Amino acid sequence: MEQNQQFDFDKLQMVFKRSLPVLIMLLIFSVATAYLTIRYTKDLYQSESVLQLDIKSEAQVLGFRSFDEDINNLSKEIELLKSKLFFTRVAEVINNDVNVFAYGKVLFEERYQNSPFFVEYKIEPQYFDHPFDVDILNSKKFILRLKKGDQVIENTYSFGEEIVCDGFVFMLALSPHYRKDNDNVHYFFKINSPQSNIRYLMDNTEVKPLDFKAKTISVTFKDFNKYKAQDILMAIDTLYIYYTQLEKNRVNDQKIKFLNEQLHQTESTLSELENYFENFTIDNRTTDMNVSLSRTITMLEELDSIKMKLNDQLDNFNEIYDKLLDTADLQLGNSELRMLSSEVAQDINRLEELKKEMNILKGAYKTNTFAYRKKKEEINFLRERIIGYVEESRKGIYDKLDEINLKKNRLETDFSSLPSKSTEYAKTERYYDLYEEFYLSLMKNKAQFELAQAGTVTDFKILSSASLPSNPIAPNKILIWAGAIIASVILSFLFIIIRYLLHNSVSSEKDIEHITPTSILGSIPFVEKLKGRDSDRLVIDKVPKSEISEAFRSIRTNLEFIKRTDKNTVIAITSTVSGEGKTFVTVNLGGVISLLKSKVVLVDLDMRKPRLQKVFYHNIQAKGVSTILIEKHSVEECILKTNLENLDYISSGPIPPNPSELIHTGSFDKMIGDLKSKYDVVIIDTPPVGLVTDGILALKKSDIALFVVRSGFSKKSFIQNIDRLVKAHHLDQSSIIFNANRSSKNYGYGSYGKSYGYYEEPEYLESNLFATFKSLFSK
Repeated sequence: MEQNQQFDFDKLQMVFKRSLPVLIMLLIFSVATAYLTIRYTKDLYQSESVLQLDIKSEAQVLGFRSFDEDINNLSKEIELLKSKLFFTRVAEVINNDVNVFAYGKVLFEERYQNSPFFVEYKIEPQYFDHPFDVDILNSKKFILRLKKGDQVIENTYSFGEEIVCDGFVFMLALSPHYRKDNDNVHYFFKINSPQSNIRYLMDNTEVKPLDFKAKTISVTFKDFNKYKAQDILMAIDTLYIYYTQLEKNRVNDQKIKFLNEQLHQTESTLSELENYFENFTIDNRTTDMNVSLSRTITMLEELDSIKMKLNDQLDNFNEIYDKLLDTADLQLGNSELRMLSSEVAQDINRLEELKKEMNILKGAYKTNTFAYRKKKEEINFLRERIIGYVEESRKGIYDKLDEINLKKNRLETDFSSLPSKSTEYAKTERYYDLYEEFYLSLMKNKAQFELAQAGTVTDFKILSSASLPSNPIAPNKILIWAGAIIASVILSFLFIIIRYLLHNSVSSEKDIEHITPTSILGSIPFVEKLKGRDSDRLVIDKVPKSEISEAFRSIRTNLEFIKRTDKNTVIAITSTVSGEGKTFVTVNLGGVISLLKSKVVLVDLDMRKPRLQKVFYHNIQAKGVSTILIEKHSVEECILKTNLENLDYISSGPIPPNPSELIHTGSFDKMIGDLKSKYDVVIIDTPPVGLVTDGILALKKSDIALFVVRSGFSKKSFIQNIDRLVKAHHLDQSSIIFNANRSSKNYGYGSYGKSYGYYEEPEYLESNLFATFKSLFSK
């Protein structure tokens, strides 16, 4: 039959009762932990300030664009307050290089602003964040102690004395806070590294927004000293006033620096271009190349015209020269005469007259006459003078022509270069215009940035200045106490649930009924065992009105209903394993049956672990069941008497090497037959059937088979084993006796069960209150 997995309230109640000691221990542990946590946790204080940020730029008011359009972004302000760069500035401002602490019995306390001594130091990095112990002996002397590896360096020094060691130089001086009672107090100080200072500030500062619309944020700082927490938070707020404006303008400064560099470069370029224009104007005497081009063309045309005239003059002079060389008459036209000066023209006219006169004389005189020769000399002189003038004039014309050709060549050369110069000039002029426009733009931007920088105003309002904490935020006593109680409740709940789920032992009659159809003959209640008393003892004769005695009477009555005949009955009592109480049940069931004047004999068939002789305070016998089975002794020789008139028993006798083989002999049947002829009821205490097979034959030979199951001890698998045995060996007359039942109610008549303890004698009775309290912790 499968085990029912439904919720079992009786099982839960049983688990709860058995778990009470653990639950109380959990509660005590939780409460103790909470107390120790509160007692030995340093009080942590938190200072808080509320800031309202409304950053404005006067550049916008004056019509310029702000250099930072996102300056009002509250999230950026929060990130600025939380940045490592900002905390680096704070660490430089606050005086937190040296921390002095006083040792307590368990904890230590920082002496902030009330340290009895100052420390001046020069230290190498490996000694940063390292504790140095100081014991003040008096107002003049102290002991400095340093742990260096496994070695402890300890020396006595004077206040004001320079202490020089490998890696550091110290000088300790008494502060105004020194008092006589500071003597013999143990202190230590640490010199914080810059990194640890920054980390300390970042770890203990919290910045969070309160209202984005109102632009308010909350800044808190935590420390074990409330005055230090307030001072550092005030330093953070104060530095932020300066730092925000400085940080906001830092980018703008870089922009202005860049603009200055660009302006300087642009000024240099513009200066070079202006020098180019000056030189070009000087070289070309104009800045308009089109005008220069037209002028050059005009000059070339003028030179060509002059050259043409000079060539005409040269031709005329050549013609005159040729005519002068000819002795014939000069036939000069008016145009030719106009080319000559008036003197030369007069000379030519005079020459013509002299030639006419000579022709007249030639007719009247001979050629060798004085008058003729004189005329001729006069004509030759005048001709030579005119020829010299003509030659001189021709030479002057040739010189002019050379000069004109030179000018023309120069103008033609300049004329060919004028287009490239014009292109270069236009290109340079465009560059100049661009650089000039860029320069003006840079100047405008620089003016805007300088105005924005000068006009950035941080409207920083401290709505709530750094507060001086009155109460610590940690440890939270209410939360710790509540947490301890809740933790104990949760752990207790989990413990009970886990124990409930893992509980695999039989705890109630319902557990048995859920597993096997084998009937329960009766239930024996659990009772506390007294000192010096054994759980296997005969108790029904000591306390006949007790709850346990009534339970055995109930079992005796139930036996009457399952007996098949009125003949003598053989009852075999067994269990799955040792310790379930089969011997206790055997002894007391036999005793309660004997009280009805029925002759009862108990047979200890457990020859491996005999128990009956101990129950009746007899020594180990040299005879018993084992000697009967080997036919060494008879049944009559082995029967022993008890304190009860009708109750006898046979011990197991000497322990044999082969108990199983002895039981399977015919001597066993003969022994049972002899006992049935002498007694009304034969009760056999068999070996546990879960360990050995000795008891199986006894169960099969008996009229009634009783299996003992002990509450809280027997596993549920034992019940399944009983069910298997009953079915396998056809033990129809079998029942279960539930031993040590903690959930049993009243037995017998009225309320006898709850009225008596283990014994009825007054010296063994316990008070109801103590018994009730004791039962809560019963296992």
